[in-house]
Amino acid sequence: MLALFDTYDLATRELLRSLETAGIAVTPVFVRYDGDLPDGALCPFVTYTGIERKGEPLFFDEVPVPPWCEIRQGREPFAQILSDGDLLGRIHYEPSSFRQVERVDWLLPDGRPSHADHYDRSGNRYATTYLDDAGAAYQTVYRGPGEREIEVDHVSRVVTMRSAHELLTFESLTDFVSSFIDDQQLPDDRVLISSLSYPLFVMRKRAAAPCVTLFWQEPLRADLPGNMVTELEQPRALERIVFLDERQRRRVAEQHPGTPVDLAYLSHLGQFEERAGYDPRRAFTLTNTDQLPALEGLLAAFPDVTFAVAALTQMSELLHGLARRFPNLALFPSATHAQIREELDKASVYLDINAGVHVLDVVQAAYHLDLVVLAVTPYVKAPDCATVLATAEHLTAALAAVLASPEDRARALDALHTQRGPLSGPDDYRRLLAPP
Repeated sequence: MLALFDTYDLATRELLRSLETAGIAVTPVFVRYDGDLPDGALCPFVTYTGIERKGEPLFFDEVPVPPWCEIRQGREPFAQILSDGDLLGRIHYEPSSFRQVERVDWLLPDGRPSHADHYDRSGNRYATTYLDDAGAAYQTVYRGPGEREIEVDHVSRVVTMRSAHELLTFESLTDFVSSFIDDQQLPDDRVLISSLSYPLFVMRKRAAAPCVTLFWQEPLRADLPGNMVTELEQPRALERIVFLDERQRRRVAEQHPGTPVDLAYLSHLGQFEERAGYDPRRAFTLTNTDQLPALEGLLAAFPDVTFAVAALTQMSELLHGLARRFPNLALFPSATHAQIREELDKASVYLDINAGVHVLDVVQAAYHLDLVVLAVTPYVKAPDCATVLATAEHLTAALAAVLASPEDRARALDALHTQRGPLSGPDDYRRLLAPP
């Protein structure tokens, strides 16, 4: 089965893992290349330019710079490229990494942006995006060790592929990807997609009859996406929509009761790690701020529970003062990734209570590591991965219930895991997706 995706993001990783767990073989094809692909996947930008994904990510001080330039890392979340004190560029990092290069923005002498070099997870500079005087992207050029070079015009949307002996022009990214499927001789009689953008556009161009299963993994706004409504009313490509949230499936079914598109539900497979050796009376929080409004009340209410709080940076006197007052508070300033994983493995509960931003996607990590994740409404980072409480008082009551007994913790986990719908098994996937 052909699986056509936009980009290799977290939702795509989870879907591919579920398909593998169910024993459903797919050929993943990615419309875009953002620096990473799973093993065995295809992408026209990688295939045609010959990009080799074998090396290690580029560290910030390994970026090629002009002679007599220096790279300086300060307190900012990026590094600076300087020449005699003048700023020439900024080095931006991969999310959830320690200074692994994702992009380098180069500046003109007057400070205006000039172009951006893109680096992949193997340390390759695989593309350059050129910017106009207003800082808007007008062209991206993809290059590799192969003989082909690909240009994407962001204004006209034309894609041009050139080599020393050939020049091919495609009116759109849709046409480019469709041609790639033909060139690679990939069967498209049964196709799986997870986006209503280019994967759907490609299959609308190719499908003689509806043969596409859409896995919907995004929130639904008050108004359904226009492309979804069009397919629900008069399908050109979609045969089925699989929702990862039963509440969404019911809502769409109620709004479009006569749709010929099959509306189904599945949960992800293999997403929870079996755990042993954790401390049932230990809670963990990763933060980038000292603003944890519920923490002091929890420390006082549960003196026999250890509350571990870690940060990637140094911690303020506010948290150190709390630690002097409450012996059940364990602080881990300047924590490494290994230390954070160790704390997740030791804890029974993850508390999403910091008022700052989401750090290292830790809430999703705690959810998949089978911790009970409790969050307070104003600060919740990933509501689908947490039991969300309205107030600190409700949080205290919920934590007390989780800590009451192993059976109560198991019930809290079951409620957390099934809040979007019942858990599916491999047979459910095979019944729905296996060929007739």
